[in-house]
Amino acid sequence: MSEKPLPAVVSISVPLRLYSEPPAKEGTGNAPVLLATHGYAMDALQMLGLAKRFAPRSFLLVSIRGPQSAYALGASAEEHKVGFHFGVSPDAEDNRAAHRAAVAAAIEWAGAHGGDPRRVSLAGFSHSCSFNYRIALAPPHGVPFRAVVALCGGVPGEWKEDGASGTPLSKATPVLHISTRQDEWYPSGKVAPYKGRLETRFASAEHLQFDGGHRAPSASFEAIREFLVKNG
Repeated sequence: MSEKPLPAVVSISVPLRLYSEPPAKEGTGNAPVLLATHGYAMDALQMLGLAKRFAPRSFLLVSIRGPQSAYALGASAEEHKVGFHFGVSPDAEDNRAAHRAAVAAAIEWAGAHGGDPRRVSLAGFSHSCSFNYRIALAPPHGVPFRAVVALCGGVPGEWKEDGASGTPLSKATPVLHISTRQDEWYPSGKVAPYKGRLETRFASAEHLQFDGGHRAPSASFEAIREFLVKNG
């Protein structure tokens, strides 16, 4: 039997679409930035609408459309439903590189459009949460993220121990993790260790649970807003 051939790996440029919402309330200087990253088979416009419900009014919102696409659940030959994502390749480093490049480009864009690149926070839903946690260990712009919010998502799969340390940059970043008790993808038993795994890697970690399935619970929005006002 012949050996499996090794692929040649090259890099290509792909368009990255960003959807933004300017601050509804003006402050002094450039605005703090909230980068929003959506879940699998969602779109950036959905995530922008969600972020507007919990973001402080003084923030510049930038929602990143995942650079990869797929037919969404319920798509058919008669009705095409396309969703986007940040990568599900078995080559995990490819997925992480795509997400990192997308976040770096969004920070650069925000800085050129009235945002303060020293005051960038992340908010992710589902599929993108673990990507956001991982990138917060080594932010692409070399500055600690001001805050990380995760909604109905997970932590990186290799984070199995509570005692592992973060990095000097991540240890300056507080995180808020939101879970729901009836989430079929992230049930209570699975998310129970998250607080311990996060608080050793970040400045602080709070884990709040609410009733509901795999959706962003509206009951959490005020807590998220207060967290971002305090830290962003």
